[in-house]
Amino acid sequence: MKATYINRQGDVDVLTYGDMPEPSVGSSDVLIRVRATALNHLDIFARAGRNGVVLDRFPHILGCDLAGEVDRVGAEVDGFVSGDRVLVDYSIRCGRCEACVSGRDQLCIDSRSIGISVNGGYAQYVSVPWTNVHAIPERLSFEEAASIPLVYKTAWHCLVTRCNLKPGEDVLVMAAGSGVGSAAICLAKLLGARVITTAGTDEKLAKARDLGADETINYIDTPLYSSRVRELTGGKGVDLIFDSIGASVWEQNFKCLKLGGRLVNCGVTGGHRTALRIGQMFARGLTLMGASGGNRADFDSVMKLVWRGQIRGIISHTFPLEAAAEAHMTMEGRKVFGKLVLRIP
Repeated sequence: MKATYINRQGDVDVLTYGDMPEPSVGSSDVLIRVRATALNHLDIFARAGRNGVVLDRFPHILGCDLAGEVDRVGAEVDGFVSGDRVLVDYSIRCGRCEACVSGRDQLCIDSRSIGISVNGGYAQYVSVPWTNVHAIPERLSFEEAASIPLVYKTAWHCLVTRCNLKPGEDVLVMAAGSGVGSAAICLAKLLGARVITTAGTDEKLAKARDLGADETINYIDTPLYSSRVRELTGGKGVDLIFDSIGASVWEQNFKCLKLGGRLVNCGVTGGHRTALRIGQMFARGLTLMGASGGNRADFDSVMKLVWRGQIRGIISHTFPLEAAAEAHMTMEGRKVFGKLVLRIP
């Protein structure tokens, strides 16, 4: 099969397009003929060996988010047949540990990730556990389907499962142009929140308004954006901050929270070390949370929205599989709004 793979971690030149063996299919697996794969920052970290992502087997095929058609299924698989249109949840859970049994499988002690722990979607075929496979409606293109899983699962877990977002609350969504930021805008609006969002260009902010954002802030023009957030909220601050950036925005974000406000972080693209003002945290009654992706229940909730047509994949650019290096450079250059998608030949 054709694939883009790496033989070591490093710069974009380690991405190689060529032939790889077709994966085997276990008794509880589904072999998927991949049609589209979406990029995530996790792909960049895995390729480059950054942010603690270490790969121990090569050659390795990246790609957490993917969609395609069922090619064949293992002997123990029921519910899928050849030709079914599907997308994949990238999180493989053990199903046995205390976290999995209690429904908090995002904390699984033996969790693996498609595209990281095992080969992923930068290839014509991928074999995954049947429990990670979800049918998609005919109206959904493979490119759009591939752009949904990781970002919407994460956004749902942060906004709903962790933070219990309520209609009418003020939400500050950082990095509107990112995949997870744009997904968070869509979900927060669907849930009835008032959305304030940030981005580094007016073009991205215009696209955020098209998604439903109520107020937008250019953080290049307004680096001390907390004053603008306070102004937009009558001096109170926001109820909730959805952050996927981390250290570089920590000080300003802390100033944006209202009394009793909450902040949830799901990424560290802007650094992972910062100072915490503990006195401010307890004096203002703040809640600071981390969110590690999401669980199966979160993914099921997202898929219900997909079938109802209430959310959509937000695609910035598409590339052929052999141009994966160009796609990685585009993501690192941050000239993106939404998801970058690889088309699989």
